[in-house]
Amino acid sequence: MQILAFSDTHGRLPDLDVTSVDCVMIAGDICPDGHGLYIAEIQKTWLKERFCPWAEGLGVPVYLTLGNHDFVENFETPSNLHYGTERLLDDILLFSWTPILYNFAWMASEAILADKLEALLTTGIMPSIWLTHGPPFGVCDGWKDASGHYYSGSHALRAAIEKYQPRLVICGHIHEGAGIGKVGRTEIYNVAILDDGCVWHGQPALIEI
Repeated sequence: MQILAFSDTHGRLPDLDVTSVDCVMIAGDICPDGHGLYIAEIQKTWLKERFCPWAEGLGVPVYLTLGNHDFVENFETPSNLHYGTERLLDDILLFSWTPILYNFAWMASEAILADKLEALLTTGIMPSIWLTHGPPFGVCDGWKDASGHYYSGSHALRAAIEKYQPRLVICGHIHEGAGIGKVGRTEIYNVAILDDGCVWHGQPALIEI
């Protein structure tokens, strides 16, 4: 299975060559940035007019989990686009939630993240691919802001990975953490393709499983 994966484009849509891939996976922060009362409606319009036609035109299944800059929740999708914020879909876990950082979307305490993950992963269906917005703690997750403060990935997500050992975790969120790592047997791909200044610096990752 060939997966083309990326995240954190913040309103920019890459030109993709999907001739040899089975699906595209997007780990969140797909919408244009913004704040304020009307940002969800602005993003919903962008999804309808720009993103969904782009996704439909790819002609392969597209899996999407939303990110902390994606303030929408429900929107109409073409038949090949499958999204969720807290959902099991076939062999894939879609999970948008990340630890609290400022006032963004899809954020909660580590305790709540742990409860949400456990509820999804004890249904009798064990997905081998986890498409999450944030990375696990200690892997593909390090950065510092202007004050030198260090932020990182989710302890709850890491604990769930250590417990259930999925085959693959595809994530983003921490732009500076882009790269590949491992937690036990689980391969971790942070597929963010913008740098910390939101300048395009990477390419979608081609992952074979």
